[in-house]
Amino acid sequence: MPVVTYRRRLLVPALLVGAAIALSGCGMTSGDRATVLPTDGSRQTVAPSPSVSSPAPTGAATTAAPSPSAPATPEGVTDCGGAPVTLGGADLDLVLSGDCPSVTISGTDLDIDTTAATVGALQLSGDRNELDAAAADSVTVGGQGNNVEADSIRALTINGDRNVASVRGALDAVTVSGNDNVVSAARLGTVADNGQRNSIAAS
Repeated sequence: MPVVTYRRRLLVPALLVGAAIALSGCGMTSGDRATVLPTDGSRQTVAPSPSVSSPAPTGAATTAAPSPSAPATPEGVTDCGGAPVTLGGADLDLVLSGDCPSVTISGTDLDIDTTAATVGALQLSGDRNELDAAAADSVTVGGQGNNVEADSIRALTINGDRNVASVRGALDAVTVSGNDNVVSAARLGTVADNGQRNSIAAS
């Protein structure tokens, strides 16, 4: 009987050791399953995140290339620029400058200043207009009650009545077709009077 008892005591510890080993083995198997990689060999590709560009700093100074500007002209002055000019209206002050090969002005009660311009041919039509010129190749006046003053005129033509022309220098030629016109010049050239009661004389 003592022998039998001894064998049972040895068997219990052995069973306890075996159970412990089995439990530890199960723990390893569970850990291995948690780290299993995909068996199909595929690789996951992570798309790169789009880069974010840095915005331009607010308030940054911008420099623009300067644009060519036209020559400054005083307010109210028309620069002929070597081209024909046509102006018109009523109760206006008109000032011309530059090279004016041909000027046509029509209207009423206009005040026209061409003393700063080089005038070729100037034609003025209308009533009660005032023209002040430096020098002109030719001036033609049509209408009533116009007043013309100039430094010199090569050829002056008046078509109308009661117009007055005063030339401070030379007036090479004058033709008047109308009545009651007055023309005077410091130096008077040829005269053609085709009207009545006109006064044309050297001053």
